[in-house]
Amino acid sequence: MKKLYAFIVLLVIALVVPNKVSAQSTTDTVYIPGSKSLQISDIINADTSVTAARVYVLDRGAIYYIDKAFEITHSCKFISTGTSTKRPAVLAAAIRADNSSEEWYFKLIQVGIKVELDDLYLLSMRSDLKTLGWSRAIHIGADNIALKLRRVVFDGWSEAGIRVYGADHVKLDVQDCHFRNFIHSTSYFGGQPFLSEDMDHPDTTLFINNTFFACNAYVFSVRGHGPKSVFEHNTIAYTAVNPFLSAQADNIFIKNNLVYAAHAWGGNPEQIIGGWFENAYDTISSCVLAINKQMTYNGKEQHGPEVYYKNLNLTYNPATRLEAVHNNVCYNPDKLVKFYKDWNDTVKTYDSVEVLNGPKQYLKRVLTMAPWLNKLDKIVIDSLTNPKSWDYSSYISIDDAINANPGFSDAGTVGHIDSLISYVQQIATGKFYNGWQYKMTFPPTWPIPENLAYTNTSLLNGGTDGFAIGDLNWFPAQKATWTITDVKTLSSNVPEKFNLSQNYPNPFNPDTKINFSIPKSGNVKIEIFNILGQKVRTLLNQEFNAGSYSSTWNGRNDFGKQLSSGTYFYSIETGLFRMTKKMILMK
Repeated sequence: MKKLYAFIVLLVIALVVPNKVSAQSTTDTVYIPGSKSLQISDIINADTSVTAARVYVLDRGAIYYIDKAFEITHSCKFISTGTSTKRPAVLAAAIRADNSSEEWYFKLIQVGIKVELDDLYLLSMRSDLKTLGWSRAIHIGADNIALKLRRVVFDGWSEAGIRVYGADHVKLDVQDCHFRNFIHSTSYFGGQPFLSEDMDHPDTTLFINNTFFACNAYVFSVRGHGPKSVFEHNTIAYTAVNPFLSAQADNIFIKNNLVYAAHAWGGNPEQIIGGWFENAYDTISSCVLAINKQMTYNGKEQHGPEVYYKNLNLTYNPATRLEAVHNNVCYNPDKLVKFYKDWNDTVKTYDSVEVLNGPKQYLKRVLTMAPWLNKLDKIVIDSLTNPKSWDYSSYISIDDAINANPGFSDAGTVGHIDSLISYVQQIATGKFYNGWQYKMTFPPTWPIPENLAYTNTSLLNGGTDGFAIGDLNWFPAQKATWTITDVKTLSSNVPEKFNLSQNYPNPFNPDTKINFSIPKSGNVKIEIFNILGQKVRTLLNQEFNAGSYSSTWNGRNDFGKQLSSGTYFYSIETGLFRMTKKMILMK
C-alpha cells in the first residue's frame, strides 16, 4: 500500500505541476515556445549542465527578445519548428529598462564546440524600429570552432554578421542563407556579412548558394593560411566597397557568382593612391577582386600570404598557392555608370593628395569605377603563373568576369540602385546623413521582399557545372537537382574498421562512385592524382560521423575542367588510416 500511495502522489504532482523549459534538463532537446520569448537569454545562458550536444527548438512565427548575448560554451543546434511557410523564428533585441539593448546575439567562446543554426531570422532592430549601433550577430572567439548555417536570414547588422576575432582553425559552412541591409549610416565600411581579423587562420570556409543584398562591405573575408576557402554560386547585389577581402588568400575557389553593382564606391584619387583599399598603390583604380603577392610596386611594398604564415611559424611556398576564379558575372547597371559620368563631368572639388613620387598635388575628386580585375591584379597573376618567375604555380587559374546584365525581373530590386547611388554621393561629398536599407521592418516581412531571379538566358546555364550563375535558391527547379559534393550515407551503423572500396564502375565515363567506411568520427580527405602523382582534385575534406558513405567523382579537376582519359589514383586520409587505389577514366 505504501508503494501504491507513493506512486499516486508522484502521479498527481506530475499532472498538476506544468512542464518547464529547464536549464538543468538532462535531455538533448530543449523546446522554448513563443510564450517564453522574453526568457530566452536566461534559458540559454543558464544551460550549464549539458551532457550532450543540445538542440534548442523555437517556434516559427514567434519573435524572441534577446536581453543578453547567448554565451555558447557547448555544442548545440538552434532550429525553428512549425509550418514551413511561416516566417522562421525571429531573434530581436529586447529593450531594457534603461532603454539600452544587447548588440551581440551569439558569442561562441569555447574551444572545439560545434554550433549549427537552421531556419532562423536574426534581426538587428528593436520593436520601436530603432536599429542597433555596432551590432554583431555571431561572434567566434575561440579556436577550432565549427559553425554551420542553413537558411538563416541576417537583417540590418551594422558591424558584422559573422565575426571571427582572435580564433584559429575555424570551420565555416554557410549555405542557403540571406544577408540583407548590412549598413552603417556613418561608416561605409560598417556593415560586413563576414569579417575575420588579420591574423585569424581558418581551417575551412564555405559560402555556397547565399544572397547578399544591400551590404556596405566585406562579404567574403579570408586571408593568409587557409587550406580551403570556397565562394560559389552566390549572388551579391549592391555593395558600397570591397566585397572580397581575400587579396592575400592562398587557397581560394571563387566560381559561378553573380556580382551586381558591387564596390559601387570605386574611390577617388585621395583614397586610391594611398592604397588603403588594399588594391592598387596608384590611380589605376580599386577593384572588386584583388590578388596580392609580396612585391614592390611603384615604390611601395605589398604583401601576400607569407605574412600570415610567418605569424604561424610556417614556411610559405608560393608554388603551392591555389586560386581558381571562373565563370563569375560582374555588372554595373546603366544608372551607376551614368552617375559616375555625370559626377566627373561636373565635379569642381580638389583635394591635396599625397602622391607616391614627389610633393603633394591638388587633384580633382573624380570617381573611378571598380572593375573585376585591375592592371595590378593582372601583373600579379602573370607573375604567379609565369614559369620563369620564382613563384610560379601551376594551380593559379583566374578569369576576368563576364560583363552581362542578368535582367532582374523584380522592379523593387532593380530600383534599389537609386538608394545606393544616393549613398555613394554622400561618400563622395563627405556628408553622411542616412543609410540605404531596403524594406527593413519590425516585424520583418515574409517572404523576403527582394527577388533576384533573372531572365538572361545565357547565364541560366552559365556556371562551370552547367547551372545558373549566382544563388540557385532563386531557381528552385535547378536547386532541387544541384549538389556541391555528392556524398550519400550508406549506413549509420558503426563499422568495425576503416575501409576504402574499389570505385564503381571502373573503367568509368563520366562518373564513378567511391565508397568508404570509418569506425569513428573525424575529418576525411579524399584526393585524386594523375599518373605523374600530381593532385588534380580534392574530392572531400570535411568532418564525418562514424559510418559508411558513398562519394561521386565526375572526372573534373579542381577548376571544373574535364580531365582526359587515363589512369588516376584516389587516396583517403583520416586519422592514422591512409589508403590509395587505382581507377581508369575512359572516354
